[in-house]
Amino acid sequence: MISLSFLKQLLTIPVAIVSAVVKYYTTGTVYSTTNKEFANSLYKNVHMSVLFHLANTYNRDDVATFIYRSTQSHFKKFKSHPLAVGLNGFGESIDPRTTWVVKNGSAAASEKSAVLFLHGGGYCLNVFSTQFIGIMALYYAVPEPEREKLSIAILDYSLTCHYKKFPTQIFEAIHAYRELVNQGYTKITLLGDSAGTNLACAVARFIAYPEEAKATFSKFADFDWDFSPLPQPENMIFISPWLEPCTVPKYLPGVDTAGDLGAIDTSFGDWYVEGLNLDEIKPFVQFTNTTYEKHWANVDAFNGKGRCLYLYGAREILREGVERFADIITKEGSGKLEVYVEAGGIHDALFYVESLDYLGKSGAQRALEGDFSSKFAYSLVGEFLAELVK
Repeated sequence: MISLSFLKQLLTIPVAIVSAVVKYYTTGTVYSTTNKEFANSLYKNVHMSVLFHLANTYNRDDVATFIYRSTQSHFKKFKSHPLAVGLNGFGESIDPRTTWVVKNGSAAASEKSAVLFLHGGGYCLNVFSTQFIGIMALYYAVPEPEREKLSIAILDYSLTCHYKKFPTQIFEAIHAYRELVNQGYTKITLLGDSAGTNLACAVARFIAYPEEAKATFSKFADFDWDFSPLPQPENMIFISPWLEPCTVPKYLPGVDTAGDLGAIDTSFGDWYVEGLNLDEIKPFVQFTNTTYEKHWANVDAFNGKGRCLYLYGAREILREGVERFADIITKEGSGKLEVYVEAGGIHDALFYVESLDYLGKSGAQRALEGDFSSKFAYSLVGEFLAELVK
């Protein structure tokens, strides 16, 4: 049964649309007046206004009943999309929950590079169309010939809307990662947006701190854990990190977060760790409650052996936690992050905003031509990936 709060918001979507249209043509919306991505697009302003109108009004049963779509449904929906047509291995299974978006079939084993995409959504929401299109477009943001050396896989991990909680998602991510290693992919990059970065951090720590991982996760006997050694992810890409799901965000003075889609409370985090003792699992969940020397010094993507691209928006609700974690790595510790902040940017703009341009045929054609010059996140991530596979 639908919750009253979600039903109310659904019924008043027309009001949100009219309000966005009027503001766009008069005073400007909170988006069009703060970020160039929205300056000349009524569609983007209306789209984001509707998403914001619905945000934080649903419970997990609403998500399971009215919102949830499997990742496989996107593979079917977009198999004839211009961005998908030329992707080798599109839709091929790696394991029951992991699928190739594009599989490089020409590189020698010693050169095989793969990106494992861990999607956002507070561990509750599934992959949306903009995220799916977004990850396909990202392949074309990597210039040739480097693009031909790159494979991208997506993990359709279990969700809290189906009452699957910690450590289910970590177990599935480690299984997917191990399968990539077993297939000869020796240079693996973890790419996460929002909650996907939380999962990426857990995976990175699981691999870099095997004794701690075994002590923590062996208690969850319902899972068939494999604690045998794995090569670390050489690099990581964080888009709008969600690093403290069980902490209410602290707002920074002078930062206007109006219209941002970041989590305003701990509901998503509470569903993720429901019924568990948070203190016992905190180093794999609450990453702002960590120290560099104890928890991150062994992680290659942070300690200088590899690299981590770290992107977020200036107007994010989660900004304080994002910057506090960066300080843990680079100021309190001796780690390294490649940090970029988008002026006027909101949460997860690559997959919520920039990717909207590539849903249609004309936008897809621009992506196929490698035209990402005006895109803050796409340009940075595409260049970063190209450097990794050279």
